[in-house]
Amino acid sequence: MVEFTDPDTGEVGAEVVKSEFAAKADRLRNSAPTNPVEMEFFIREANALLEELPEVMLEINERRYAAERAYSARKNSQMAFYGRTGHPVSFARARAEVDAQPELETWHNTKAEYHYAEDTERGLRTRIYSMLNINKSVTAAYNTGGGR
Repeated sequence: MVEFTDPDTGEVGAEVVKSEFAAKADRLRNSAPTNPVEMEFFIREANALLEELPEVMLEINERRYAAERAYSARKNSQMAFYGRTGHPVSFARARAEVDAQPELETWHNTKAEYHYAEDTERGLRTRIYSMLNINKSVTAAYNTGGGR
């Protein structure tokens, strides 16, 4: 099982999960197993990472929706503020958009993080299936040749 802990503090947190997951995923996506032992190691490591992925994606998704709510709340409260002061609606909307930019950026960054996790899942799954097929071919060729 893959563990996402900070080696210095032993703490498990969102940033630790994100950085550990990304590091392990990148290492696996960039690996190039050249023999059956390396392929088996890759398959086991990738499967372990994929087993942890739903929890990682759930945590990212929770932050993503929280960021969306924060953006909406900030934008709407700013629109109400500018509307109360007698500004035209188009001005109030424009000022509210400007004022809510930090929240919008957080929301978009979290969405990008979620899409990265989705793409990682697809990429690892594809590589696992490829390695399984290659491993079957190598094993069949080895067995056909009498192990020589």
